[in-house]
Amino acid sequence: MRTRIQVTPGPDRPQVELRGDVLAPRILATTPDGAEVAIVGTRMVLLAGDSVGIDVVVAPGGRLRIVEPVGTVAYGGPGSSQWDVSIELGAGAVLEWESQPFVVSDGADVTRTTRISLGADARLLQRETLVFGRSGQRGGSLVTRLDASGVDGPLLVEELDLRPDQRERVGILGDNRVLDSLLALGWRPGTPADLTAFELSEPGCLVRHVGHQHDHRPLDVCWFRWHGDL
Repeated sequence: MRTRIQVTPGPDRPQVELRGDVLAPRILATTPDGAEVAIVGTRMVLLAGDSVGIDVVVAPGGRLRIVEPVGTVAYGGPGSSQWDVSIELGAGAVLEWESQPFVVSDGADVTRTTRISLGADARLLQRETLVFGRSGQRGGSLVTRLDASGVDGPLLVEELDLRPDQRERVGILGDNRVLDSLLALGWRPGTPADLTAFELSEPGCLVRHVGHQHDHRPLDVCWFRWHGDL
């Protein structure tokens, strides 16, 4: 189950290669150097035992904006599920991806893996909103892994163990159920004064917000500011 989006800029319009599975990419708009693509589910995902993959490739000089019309719910059941994303940006390429909430239901056991490779002068802006439990639920287990690298080596390598007994500890999420993250790679954007940013050693920045409700989005202001830098 892998979905593929590849964008290559052209003199008049880009070449856009799309391959769908349970997640189907759809072109919304194009410019000579890029495209806006929506990812739409063709059936219920993410079920226990599913393994879903998304491959994103933007050729040198290309631009891609990915839109998710709706969020994703990881359902509980026998077996674990996998959500795997691979991103490859060529030199000078730009990717903007504002994900919708990823909800981890009671009984779900999910591993999310994201691998990012940035070419020289490439820029990435990605949002990830994790929600633990549907209404009235505690939420299931989630482990996320991120491995981002540039031409000079690693940019950010991270693993978060967000299984209930781990994330509910003081200093992690406590009784919060939402973890909202913005990741910028390839440049150093300015951050609103009321937010604490984690500056990477190489050009890049990560900001996070923990809260109770996913419709309370204090990172929106930062998102729109960073979006304007792309």
